[in-house]
Amino acid sequence: MRMFKDTSSWARCAGVCVWYRASPPVLVCSVCLSRGRAWSHTGVRGEEVSLIFDRSKIIVNPGDQLDLDCGVRGDKRYCIWENESGHIYQVEDVYVNVYDGMRKPANTEGNECGIVINSADIEHHGLWTCKVFVVGDSLVGSKNVIVTIKPTSPILELDDGQGSFLVTSEDETPIKCSVAAARPAVGIRWYLGETDITASAEKEETPTDKGGIYKSVSTLRRRFQPKENGQLLMCSISHKTLLVPENTSIPLNVVFKPVEKPVSSFYQISSGSDYEVKLNFSANPAPIRREWRYGDSFENTEASIPIPGADGRYTADFEDLGSGKYTAKLLIAGFTESDANKRYLLVIENEYGETQYKVMLSMHDAPQDTLSGGAVAGIIIVLLIVVAAVGAAGYARYRQMFCFAPVPSPDPEEGKDTKEEHSDTESARGTNTNHASNLKNRIGQLTQVFKKPKKDQDTKLDEHEKKSLTKEEPDKESPYKEQNPDDKEPPEVTQVPEETIPVNTVSEQKSPNDKEHTDEKVPEETTQKKMNSEQNTEGKKEVVYAELDLGKGEPEKKTEVKTEDKTEYAQIVGTLTDNREDEKKE
Repeated sequence: MRMFKDTSSWARCAGVCVWYRASPPVLVCSVCLSRGRAWSHTGVRGEEVSLIFDRSKIIVNPGDQLDLDCGVRGDKRYCIWENESGHIYQVEDVYVNVYDGMRKPANTEGNECGIVINSADIEHHGLWTCKVFVVGDSLVGSKNVIVTIKPTSPILELDDGQGSFLVTSEDETPIKCSVAAARPAVGIRWYLGETDITASAEKEETPTDKGGIYKSVSTLRRRFQPKENGQLLMCSISHKTLLVPENTSIPLNVVFKPVEKPVSSFYQISSGSDYEVKLNFSANPAPIRREWRYGDSFENTEASIPIPGADGRYTADFEDLGSGKYTAKLLIAGFTESDANKRYLLVIENEYGETQYKVMLSMHDAPQDTLSGGAVAGIIIVLLIVVAAVGAAGYARYRQMFCFAPVPSPDPEEGKDTKEEHSDTESARGTNTNHASNLKNRIGQLTQVFKKPKKDQDTKLDEHEKKSLTKEEPDKESPYKEQNPDDKEPPEVTQVPEETIPVNTVSEQKSPNDKEHTDEKVPEETTQKKMNSEQNTEGKKEVVYAELDLGKGEPEKKTEVKTEDKTEYAQIVGTLTDNREDEKKE
């Protein structure tokens, strides 16, 4: 150990020096400064160092290899390991085999101060501390090493000391499983048959000495059911020293009065046959009284038959199935309809109570299974959900809350138009299907006109009549302009067959020879005379005229017409007659 000659150095080191006793009569002085930093003895700050150490406890069985890892980042001077009993092992001496049973680890990277104990022993149990000395400082890390002690065998503690665990089905009876000593403490689990019932238990661990040896006790509190009678109750312990859990078990003896059952019915009994009724039941302990009773009702019985026993055509018997399960038998010789009309009672009594089992016999078929209340409720709920979904969809459609495709209205003339399309002279629909959809939309718009006030209808239709009969230039009046690819010739207007014109409409017709005169204006008087003559032919029959503008809504669209298609287009113009005078006359 180096002594400081400068008293100022002593002053600087005051309060940071630690003396500790290693093994008598050696005294060790450890200079501890700020963690992770080393200072030279002259007080000059050196490079940063840190300890690589895992402080988790190590559990090792006797005879197994014990790895004690310890490393340092940075420069070190030397390392030592110290156990709980005060023994010090210098790492440099371990690496040169000074200590028997200790050696250098195979990998020293990040484990510069680690050592290996070839075979762990009870003496190695306890706290181990790694100390790394650096320039003017020491780094310390400790971990707990647990050298296991194999647990003692588990014991079930019973109050009655019998070979089975006797419990009452209606009571909660505690049972304990204990392990006297183990290091570390054992794990305890409870099983009933194949079922884990550890959740009903409480565990208590008590240290027996300062060496880490524990006594473990697990107390099970549970209300056992009659159906669990005869099963094995098992306590299972696990430990580091055990390759497989160690178990102890005891049969479960659950006592209870005969278990109640609903009414038992037997069907399809043939008339005249010898029929045997078999009824299973459970009881523990064994019944002390057994008998069959029968009569016109369950409340009023006229006779009883002890089991075993006989009464005329009736013979009673009994069978023990084990584990508190039994079968009662009743043989009826020459079964008749009167036997089917009777009611039968099986009366069983043991030390814990009496139970009566009701039995009905029938010569008819068993009734068909009906839906239970839960199934009916489920069906009703599903139907309500479907109705609610349909109602919500209808409401959303009515309110236009979502996108719904429009439903096309039936067109009585659609079939007729389809047939006419294949004729020699094609209608105004042509090969372009868009014209057909436009015509249907215009007819729908026309029907909306008739819903307006009559005064508005007259005004609007008069304006359309004037525009259509004056036949202004196509580029100004008709929004549906047809243009050839070379844009040299004006569009052709051709007569539409009468079959394709909707009812109550009149179309203006032109001859195919009049193609060159489409730009000429039609005199207004001539058109008016023509309309008057048509009105006279109709007599008093009311005629409604309408203008169907096939190009409305597409004023900017230009359609190329190929000469070889021979497709002819017509503008259908109509007017609405004034029926107010006829209404006044009526």
